[in-house]
Amino acid sequence: MDVSNASRRTFIKQCVIGGVAVYSAPLLWEMSRANASIISPELAAQWQTQTNGQSTPKFRNDGIAKVTGQKVYGRDYRAMDMAGWPKQQGYAFILRATDAAHVYQGFSLDHLPASAKPYKVITAADLARDKVKLPDFYGDNMLLAEGQTADYLGHAVAILLFDSFHAFKQAKSLLQFDKALLRYGEETPFVSETKNPYANWRIIRVEGEDGASEDTYSPLHDGLFFPNIKNYKPEWSGDANAQGSVSERGLFYAGEIDKQIESAKTSQQWQVLEREYRTQIIDPMMMEPEAFNGWFDANSQTFHTVITAQSPQDFQEMAVHMLSSGPLAGKVNNLVVHSPYIGGGFGAKDHSIFPYYGVLATIYAKGPVSIANDRFEQFQSGLKRHPFTMKSRLAVDKATLKIQALTSQMTVDGGGRENFSPSVTSVGATAMQSIYYTPRNDIVATAYASRNPDAGSMRGYGTLQSMTAMESMIHEISAELEVDPFKLRAANVMVSGQRNTQGAIPNGTLRYREMLDMAEQDTVWQQRVINKKDYEAKHPGMRYGVGFGIATKDYGTGAAAPSAAIQLSKDGKISLDIGFIEMGTGTQTSQAVVVSESLGNFADEVKLAEIDIWDAMQLVQTDNPYIISQQRQDEMAANPRWTPVKAMASSASMSAYYQSHVTRIAADIIYRHGLWPAAVSIWNELYFNTPILNDPRDGRWTGGKLTALGFPPLSIDILAKRAHDLGLVVGVMGHAFNRWAWAEADFEIFGTKERIALDALALQYGKGDKYHGSAARIARMNSNGYHLIDRQAMRYPKAELNNAMVTYYAPCATLVEVAVNEGNGEVTLLSSHTWLEAGKVIVNELVEGQIQGGLAMGIGHALHEELPPFEAGAGNGTWNLNRYKVPLARHVGVWSQRHTILPQLSETDPSRGIAEVVMIPVVSALVEAVYQATQVRFYDLPMTAKKIKEAMA
Repeated sequence: MDVSNASRRTFIKQCVIGGVAVYSAPLLWEMSRANASIISPELAAQWQTQTNGQSTPKFRNDGIAKVTGQKVYGRDYRAMDMAGWPKQQGYAFILRATDAAHVYQGFSLDHLPASAKPYKVITAADLARDKVKLPDFYGDNMLLAEGQTADYLGHAVAILLFDSFHAFKQAKSLLQFDKALLRYGEETPFVSETKNPYANWRIIRVEGEDGASEDTYSPLHDGLFFPNIKNYKPEWSGDANAQGSVSERGLFYAGEIDKQIESAKTSQQWQVLEREYRTQIIDPMMMEPEAFNGWFDANSQTFHTVITAQSPQDFQEMAVHMLSSGPLAGKVNNLVVHSPYIGGGFGAKDHSIFPYYGVLATIYAKGPVSIANDRFEQFQSGLKRHPFTMKSRLAVDKATLKIQALTSQMTVDGGGRENFSPSVTSVGATAMQSIYYTPRNDIVATAYASRNPDAGSMRGYGTLQSMTAMESMIHEISAELEVDPFKLRAANVMVSGQRNTQGAIPNGTLRYREMLDMAEQDTVWQQRVINKKDYEAKHPGMRYGVGFGIATKDYGTGAAAPSAAIQLSKDGKISLDIGFIEMGTGTQTSQAVVVSESLGNFADEVKLAEIDIWDAMQLVQTDNPYIISQQRQDEMAANPRWTPVKAMASSASMSAYYQSHVTRIAADIIYRHGLWPAAVSIWNELYFNTPILNDPRDGRWTGGKLTALGFPPLSIDILAKRAHDLGLVVGVMGHAFNRWAWAEADFEIFGTKERIALDALALQYGKGDKYHGSAARIARMNSNGYHLIDRQAMRYPKAELNNAMVTYYAPCATLVEVAVNEGNGEVTLLSSHTWLEAGKVIVNELVEGQIQGGLAMGIGHALHEELPPFEAGAGNGTWNLNRYKVPLARHVGVWSQRHTILPQLSETDPSRGIAEVVMIPVVSALVEAVYQATQVRFYDLPMTAKKIKEAMA
């Protein structure tokens, strides 16, 4: 098959990885033609409309395709839908171990009827013989070998391949719940008990004397240190020496914090609360379970994949390395990756191991093969939220109400494979302080392997667990001190310029106090005592309570690398390419809107999950950005093609702030070096005595037309034609890097140097004949159709900012009122109010949707959703929605939800990443509301109706 002509747009070869040319198809082969045949252009264009002379989105620009049932999701596609593929679709089924305590001894399929037998069974023996290996990120033991004990419950043991749906379905119905299918032998210790911890972190900070600007000790000031591992446990041992090494000093100050707490507790100067909190395993419950379709075309030596992943860039590279050995080693010249909509992710489709089982099935299949989880399989094998156990202490000065110290011992269950457990553990530890200033802290966090299913980057990413515990401590210690909880919060809320537990100063203005004041004045809070009396009098058997929670969630990874490419056609159509995946958050719509800030009109087309086109910038990545030394970074930055990170996954709430950053810059460059000079050219041509028009900031967009200083407005099609005719900038591709600050460099555009917050820039010029130097400009567009600009005076954020761990935050607060049924313990949400500081809101309705979704997920975490650990849990393969309880419409107070989105401080406010924070304070608010109703405090989530009933008995 000719991959250059098969997709909706011409593929651009990215690079050669291990001898394999890599291509991508961000949506699917026939998507644009299918859309054209089903939806009229007029209807499709109605997603944007004019309100008071300004363009506004009427609905999501992917909305029509979704509600009309078009094939937009990966699992919708079969071989017959894919141009050039054979029409016969094959299927795969994974057998999984449900015993992690005994030696696995194989299985037999002799009992299957002939019509249900697989044509191929892939086992660990095949992988060993053919030297097939997982990508390093996922570890080893892709398939469990006979004679070994499963690493975890749900460990894959074999993949069965079928050439028809009938055979596949018949076999699956006979095998899926057959407890006697897999044979087991002698009992053994759990494999996880002989694994070292996945991660060990210790966050120690002591502020400078009298709150001096420089810390006495902190990770940012002094660096991080790590323990010795003995008998698979961390040992934070060594000399405690205030003048010694980083570790010796850390141990000294940790000891001092302990002594101060004990001394002040004994003298009764500080109120000290010591509690243990536990959170549960939760399934992401995305709309669609994971799916994969693949086919190896031996004739063209092309390996085709359709994936449902948040990180297609990482899949692309890892898949190539997986194909570099095994039966297809040296036989694959091309890898084609299709990345459709993924039907929800919540982080759990970021670096999931699932697509690599699809790659494995495709390697051995005789034709196209589909592997798609049903809900049972997704529960059994999909990534989960990490359960935390936190033994914490909070010390508050009784006289001043100021927090004096915070300590915690966190134990994190990472499940059977490491995945992102180290990062989740780190983020959970650094987030614990929430909105509160702590002058002293010692937070120890360790992630362990277990026989539970893998845990990964689920929404909340550790902060949900640790900040809920912190809020619970604030609630309880305020009760012990007999002070209003808002008064205690006001005494301890962080203000701009104060340092976090790592010693870093959060970016931007902290508006926590403003949010607290708004919530405290809410009538539900002010009238809670009267309302409780009235409600309980009118509703015998029901107990009323009000609870409040607040949190501030980091967004980003500390190694963000967004890219964007904008092209302006000669007829004024705007096309935007980004690497992000649409997973329900509205990224496609919001990025289309972002370009209008500079171009006056929404993007007409937004292409998602672009991977290959960025090769025009010729970027190379050589080092781990999280551990690179400053010396190494300085050395590599001298190469104008080097970057710390080439591409980033669609995770960590990164679209609104990070993706928008580079989209805005690209649009602004087209405006300043394309549309503005085009407009000036037209105005100078048409009018005498025009004033000097050399400042693009004089331009204003009204109703999609550009005007300045009273000149007649010009529509974008007129401007675009002139920009093309004059050989001006009509296309921009940019790449940025952020390590809690943006990289910057000088770029020369039309003979003038500009300082731009990018580390790579490439331009396209119009090909008209009205500019005498047009041919020379066009000749420079020799990098995949772009003129690649050599950067100068490159400045990357300091490597030491890795020790800051996080500095970008988005705050959110939630107030709830509930009624608890004395008879059965059920909780009814009477109302809720959410306050959110989102910075510059791109699309208001999308932010509101995040608030509503976050509320539902927070309710689920606090009251309903729970997977037991180990053998009774998801790994046994029997869990589905008949057992796993998620909140329904009646649980979320659909008609009594309120929200307040704080107005931005100025037009220059950045957009914040808010997709995760919106669910976090819901949990602690509900914990407190249930306490206010029942006078029972819960330290172990979820607070199910059964637990509440038993506690009230």
